[in-house]
Amino acid sequence: MFAIKREFKLNNVETSLMHGLAGFKRWVYNFGLELLTASWSFEDVRASDSKRIDAIKKVFTSYTMCIPEYAWMKLYPSTVYQQRTWG
Repeated sequence: MFAIKREFKLNNVETSLMHGLAGFKRWVYNFGLELLTASWSFEDVRASDSKRIDAIKKVFTSYTMCIPEYAWMKLYPSTVYQQRTWG
């Protein structure tokens, strides 16, 4: 078995975009993980983690994305926060 190693030739704009995407993904992961761990302490909520994650996605898209402080998030594609990465 062998592998072929390839390297992208990115210009400064593309490099900046890739770094921004990595930072955004890390931010989304930490935000979702914080909400997920906080939801475990709710006594009245009896849901599986997948249902909690679906609720967190709804909170993220309907509330967090609308806050003017987080307007920078609209520069990146929605697939970053739609993927299931917490839990």
